[in-house]
Amino acid sequence: MLVEEAGLQQLLNTLREDLEQHIQRRIHGRSDRFLIQRAILGGKRLRPLLLLVTFKALNGEDYEKALDVACALELAHSASLMHDDILDLDYRRRGELSIWRHIGVGKALLQGHRIINFAFETVLEKGIELARIFVEAWDKASKGILNEVLLGRDISEELYLLIIREKTASLFEAATESAAVLAGVDEQAKYLVKQYGVEVGTAYQLADDLVDSLRNKRYGGVMFLMQDFKERFLKALIASKTGKFSTLVKAFSPKHPSEEFIIRQVAYRISKARQLASSGLIPDNPYKEALKQLPLYFITQMLREKV
Repeated sequence: MLVEEAGLQQLLNTLREDLEQHIQRRIHGRSDRFLIQRAILGGKRLRPLLLLVTFKALNGEDYEKALDVACALELAHSASLMHDDILDLDYRRRGELSIWRHIGVGKALLQGHRIINFAFETVLEKGIELARIFVEAWDKASKGILNEVLLGRDISEELYLLIIREKTASLFEAATESAAVLAGVDEQAKYLVKQYGVEVGTAYQLADDLVDSLRNKRYGGVMFLMQDFKERFLKALIASKTGKFSTLVKAFSPKHPSEEFIIRQVAYRISKARQLASSGLIPDNPYKEALKQLPLYFITQMLREKV
C-alpha cells in the first residue's frame, strides 16, 4: 500500500520532531548555540530526513546513533550555507538577514568552520567509515562549487550535470550511504541507496534551477508551477518510463533548449529514484514507500519556500 501524501507528511513530521529535539540536545551548553539556532532556522531538513527515512527503510536499529549523524549532516550543511551566502553576496537567507550581514564576514567564516568541525567530530565518534563519507562528500561539494564559480554559466550540459552531481547530489548521497552504514546492510544494498541519493539530489537541484529560470524570465513568480507542479511531474514519471516526454515538454512550454533539457532530466531522475526505491533489496515497509515519494515531495517543499 502506498503512503498517501498525508501519511507521508505525518511520517516525516515524526522524524522531524525527533531530529529537532536531538539537535537542541546536541548544541545545549555550547557558547555558540544561539548562532547555530540562527543558522538552522527555517531549514527544510531534507538531507537528515532522507538519512532517517533510508535508515528506517533498511530496518536500522540504533536510532539514536542515526539521529546523531543526521544532526551532524544538518549542522554541517547549514554552516556551508553561511559560507555560500558570503561567496554569492546574498544578503538574505530564508527571509532573514544572512549571518555574515549580521555578525560580519570574518566572524561568519570562522563560526561556519567551527560548526562544520563540531559536526565532523560528532560523526567521527560514530565510526571512521561515517567520517570518510562526510569528508568525501564535502570535498566533492567544494569542488563543485569551485567549478561553478570558475566556469560560470556558459557550459555544456554534461559539465552542468557534473557540477550538480558534485555540489548538491554528493550530500544527498552522503545521507543515504550513511544510513546504509548505520543500518549494517551489505555492499549491494549500500550501493543501491547511494545511487538513490544521487538521483534525488540531482532531481532536486535541477528543479530548483528550472524554477529560477521560469521565475526570472517570464512568470514573475512560481505560483503557476505551484498550482499544478505535482500533477505535471506525475505525468513526467509516466512519460519517462516510456521515453515519451513530448506531453510534459509541451505542458511547460520551454522557450529555450536548456529548459527542455532540465525538464527531461528532472523527469528521468525522479523516475530512476522511484525504480531504485522499489528494489527488492529494500524491505517492504512504510518507509520504503516513503522513499518512492520523497523526490517529488522534496521538490514541492522547495517550491513552497520560493513562492
